[in-house]
Amino acid sequence: MDIFSNVFSQFFNPKRIYLDYAAATPLRKEVMKAMSLLDREVSANASAIHKEGQKAKVALETARQNLATSLRVRPDDVMFTSGGTESNNLALKGAVLAMKKGGVRIEEIEIITLATEHPSVLNTLKELEAMGVKLFYAPIDADGLVDLREFKKLLSPRTRLVSIAYANSETGVVQDLTGIGRTIKAFEKENGLMALFHTDASQAPLWLPCALDALFVDMMTLDSGKCRGPKGVGVLVARPRAKILAISSGGSQEKGLRPGTEPVSLIVGASLSITLAQQEYKELGARVKKMRDRWWHELQSIKSIVLNGSLTNRLPNNLNISIPGLDTEFAVVSLDTAGIAASTKSACSGAGGGYSHVVLKMTGDINRASSTIRFTLGPDTTRRELRETTKALKKHIELMHEIAFDLK
Repeated sequence: MDIFSNVFSQFFNPKRIYLDYAAATPLRKEVMKAMSLLDREVSANASAIHKEGQKAKVALETARQNLATSLRVRPDDVMFTSGGTESNNLALKGAVLAMKKGGVRIEEIEIITLATEHPSVLNTLKELEAMGVKLFYAPIDADGLVDLREFKKLLSPRTRLVSIAYANSETGVVQDLTGIGRTIKAFEKENGLMALFHTDASQAPLWLPCALDALFVDMMTLDSGKCRGPKGVGVLVARPRAKILAISSGGSQEKGLRPGTEPVSLIVGASLSITLAQQEYKELGARVKKMRDRWWHELQSIKSIVLNGSLTNRLPNNLNISIPGLDTEFAVVSLDTAGIAASTKSACSGAGGGYSHVVLKMTGDINRASSTIRFTLGPDTTRRELRETTKALKKHIELMHEIAFDLK
């Protein structure tokens, strides 16, 4: 215990303010308790045929059933992965491989996405583009929202797949998936073809409804670590018409699409965290949105501050701002020193320097894209914490102005 305390004590400071829920969320107590029980009681491989293995199998399939009920899909539609990145890779690459196996030539496959997608989507699609797939980016407005009329113009008889995130991981902008999905369905009906609709909903469960039938999506990516569940476990939900093939080789686990021994306690934790999030999102979202909006009103006293993305069509916990002319990488370091955790962009976009590709695509303004800060609130965020954050940010800005004045 002493060794543990010496090594990790620096990370446990209850006085810190955590405003980076979009990157990762703390594990909720109910989930921790359930996982602890599973770790004690279920240690066998769920593929084993003995009683211990069957006990693990029951826990695994119960978790699958519960999650399927929450998302209004069949249990057979739910596959567990290592996280959102793997789920996105499996959905996109797996679907293209299945199309190819079904006789569709690679160069006849067209995919529509957004230039503001998460790197795990954009980089996967670039790999497919290098193989010969045609890639198209749907236009967005200055708020980051899809223009449905322009989107419809991109649909063609060769459109086989559309991938658009439910909520952007940087700006929190929420897309009208139902409207996009209905547009795709109408196009399918008019032309007698099929175009799969995939969404990366990793940021959604804590704040938005995720039932697939209401959103008109065929495949949905979820990440437990973004909704108060364990890290290292994700979900790919694929409805029956979405045919996908495995992108890695191994055993028969997860219908052979995600081979490898299932981490049962992690899966149970993921299922529980997403299920609880879906039960609570309305009440939680309303409370956090009220606090977020009040904070944004206070932050507008900072000179030159601008909000990136729509305030209306946005996750209730997200504030993505730009302060042109300010080194916001340094500002985030300064906030960290003051005991406040925030970020400049998606953690998966890489730390240090650069600019937000999301804000640049939305605004076309490199100065704005180079001066972003993302604050994402959580269920336990308080008004006091937000006031302290405002105070620390203003103090840093004042100091930077003093230094700049002294250097003249």
